[in-house]
Amino acid sequence: MKKFLSVLFLIAFIIGCADKSGTNKVKLSGKLINWGNASKILIDESLKSDFGLGNNVLIETNENDEFYISFELEEATYYSLGRNKLYLTPGDELELEIDYRDPDQSIFSGDHAAIQEYLCGVAFPKSGSYLSGGSFLKSPEIQQTFDLADSITAIRQELLLNLENPPDEFIDLEQTRLQLDKINTILSMPIYGSFKGYWEYTEDQKEQVLVSVKDELNEMSAGLMQDNHMKHPNFRGMLLDLVNPQLQSSGIFDHLLMTPFMKEYDEIGAFVSQIESEGLIKRIEAIADNYLQGDHSIEYKEMVKEKLDQYSVLMSGQSAMDIVFTNALGEEKALSEYKGELIYVDLWATWCGPCIDELPAFEKLKEDYKDQPISFVPISIDTDVERWQNYLVKNDLPRDKEYLINRLDLDDYKVITIPRYFLIDKAFNIIDVFATVPSDPETRKIINEYLRGSE
Repeated sequence: MKKFLSVLFLIAFIIGCADKSGTNKVKLSGKLINWGNASKILIDESLKSDFGLGNNVLIETNENDEFYISFELEEATYYSLGRNKLYLTPGDELELEIDYRDPDQSIFSGDHAAIQEYLCGVAFPKSGSYLSGGSFLKSPEIQQTFDLADSITAIRQELLLNLENPPDEFIDLEQTRLQLDKINTILSMPIYGSFKGYWEYTEDQKEQVLVSVKDELNEMSAGLMQDNHMKHPNFRGMLLDLVNPQLQSSGIFDHLLMTPFMKEYDEIGAFVSQIESEGLIKRIEAIADNYLQGDHSIEYKEMVKEKLDQYSVLMSGQSAMDIVFTNALGEEKALSEYKGELIYVDLWATWCGPCIDELPAFEKLKEDYKDQPISFVPISIDTDVERWQNYLVKNDLPRDKEYLINRLDLDDYKVITIPRYFLIDKAFNIIDVFATVPSDPETRKIINEYLRGSE
């Protein structure tokens, strides 16, 4: 049976390759290994994706972990798959094999395979780029960090320039990555130095360490502030660091200024953060209306409109969308099965500190309302199923009433961060899917209000 399914996937890929009618269509096939409960999704890293508007692609695998997908792509775009970075261009046909636990060992063949192999070796900015979480920091002397950044940049530069026939835009964007990674390595040195015990970290201490090399940092950052660099996710991720007021007041990056396009990006980012954390409440609607009436780029206005459309379905009174989750015994249950009662959903994970802090209050709500027509539904988004199961056992939580879901299955509810709480009425309509936390007195107040109304 497994062999038969593998043959089917191979046939699907061959047929897909034979269909040349859509020159913008990207076709990917291959195998995803050791994915566990992690989301199997190709994540768009274009500018729009920063506002939750990216063209993400769901990947469905067979029992051998094989897949085939195709999708339209209008322009070359960075994507992530697990911990791997990809750079896909319209018309690409690519085979890949990626191990979630060991992304460096990924295998690629097909269009621009060498580019994907090159990207396997890029540094992760959040780990301090070339400092690798501080493991490569060996001295409190910043010159050692400069030497490290120089040596790795030279190696990566040679690999980049030796790629065979890469798109010109890719080379330009990756040169920007090298520039950013080198800068980020230096900027990250003070915080990782504190981890090593060289000093106690403060913003003033960071400034003191960096000001001694301000001329070198300013030379490194020359030419960075260009709108075309906004296509690179690392540039957008470091944008605010490059215009940090405290650093600029010390003469570091004081020549760097955001362009009008970058300022609008920052402004929309603040709006999106509000709507993603609070939903489409009146105050946020007013902010959006004001923005749409202002003198802003059409591109950004369209993004704001798209974001408003996304969240309009989550407003109070709208029909709740059904989701299916699985308890710790492996039994499936749908949220709609609780229809007829008030429903309070707790989205959490064992690795989420604020979630864990609220669990005692959540359990207290369950106990206090156990004789009322309300169901309390705890749903974890853990990807490490064993860790979740162990947590339930350790804390004596009922395995038949504790649930797990793949985060991807919560997409309709725009779950960006947790903890997150839903309150749904007995008719299965939304009361608030950005509800207050269990420990907030407002939670009991609104629960009591709806329970009285249902009498």
